Amino acid sequence: MARPSTPLLSREQILRAALDQLDRTGELGLPKLARQLDVGTSSLYHHFKGGREELVEGLRGLLTEEAMPEEPLPGESWQDFVRRWAGRYRSAFVAHPAAVPLMTAQTVTHPSTLASYETLARVLHDAGFDDEELLHAVTVLDNFVLGSALDAGAPVEVWADSGRADSPLSRAIRATKAQPGDRSARAFHIGLESLLTGLESLRDQAAPGR
Repeated sequence: MARPSTPLLSREQILRAALDQLDRTGELGLPKLARQLDVGTSSLYHHFKGGREELVEGLRGLLTEEAMPEEPLPGESWQDFVRRWAGRYRSAFVAHPAAVPLMTAQTVTHPSTLASYETLARVLHDAGFDDEELLHAVTVLDNFVLGSALDAGAPVEVWADSGRADSPLSRAIRATKAQPGDRSARAFHIGLESLLTGLESLRDQAAPGR
């Protein structure tokens, strides 16, 4: 039988199907993915020789490479860049929360994703963060954004309302329900502003007199 004139599969087709599987089932399995695409598992390894790990990195790139800011805007403060970076990063994963555990389970190697972190690190370095604090700052931001993306996919009622008048938690639940907008998005903005304040303090403490 003659070989087809065009490939039956592309990397992007596989990645889109893998993301669909993740969104529907919360899991990523190569044999199941191959059946979904009506190919043998070996066909997936033809495109992703590193197997599952390379596929996960491909998903990371698929979700982030078009969303993340490439460079600071002219005159943009480091805080505003971080707000923009964090907001776009969160948006990339809000629609695909099942991808988050996969992303945190292995080393980041996708070139465009690494480039985004490199830009963030450069902005923080130029703002005065020393090498000793910079990676911690990046890690804190990364953890917060991914955690917020998971929170966005949580049930509408995260905590059960006991209905007790003497319960601060129940009163807070009812007060929050009465607020306009999305609870998770509000919590993200509150948390991000708190982090920015804390990171600025960390930077200044590391270099007294700055």
